Amino acid sequence: MDDDDKIRRNLIVTSAIIIGVAWFDVSVPDLLERLFAIKATAATTTTTATTVTTTAVTTGIQTVQVSAWKVWIAALVALSYMGWRYRWSEEVEKGWQQFDRTVTARYAVLFQRIYLRDVGAWFRVGRLPKSSHPMLVGLFNQATSEALVNRLGRPDYVRLRAREPASPLSEYGNVEVTAGWNETGSPGYENTVQDSAFIDQNRKRNLIRRSKIFAAMNSKESMLIVWPVLIAGVAVVIAIYKLVMSLI
Repeated sequence: MDDDDKIRRNLIVTSAIIIGVAWFDVSVPDLLERLFAIKATAATTTTTATTVTTTAVTTGIQTVQVSAWKVWIAALVALSYMGWRYRWSEEVEKGWQQFDRTVTARYAVLFQRIYLRDVGAWFRVGRLPKSSHPMLVGLFNQATSEALVNRLGRPDYVRLRAREPASPLSEYGNVEVTAGWNETGSPGYENTVQDSAFIDQNRKRNLIRRSKIFAAMNSKESMLIVWPVLIAGVAVVIAIYKLVMSLI
């Protein structure tokens, strides 16, 4: 049966059988029995030019000779159907939605943990990368204005805090920037501003890529989507290889 609640199991089981057949070098008759519930016996026909491996399939009282390449084509067809059926199952549709939510949540974490940390370091030393968005330069000038730097020097620390979760669909994050100077013999001075911290496309793509890798390796959705696809992909490669070898 290929109901939505069973199609993932059927896809993984079929793929695992094909992988196991290749790994343990199981015979074609055994493959027929496991995949298609057909009892079969192997036979070899020798001609003057080549040796052809066929399988005698018993269906009722009639015996049919089945070549190995036909078995592997049937296995590929079965895998293709199950894979396509699984792709459009309700389980996968819900899995992709949750996967996107996990990527978005992880992006917000990396935006704070990596990008805003780097921005703080740039602001503190007073050097921004050439790829910095003009609006980020504006935020830099607000937090560490020329007047403050002339009077107090470069800040001793710069902290940035996301005021709301950053989104991979946006080019900026709403942040609070605090630049501080520790003056000897006094409480020190802090300058706090709130504005948007823009991110360049290269760094944004890098954070999105890292977020997707994290979601693929460390989420429940990866068990629903990523791993079944990987296992089925390996099985397809094996079936194609076996098909080619059976025709040589």
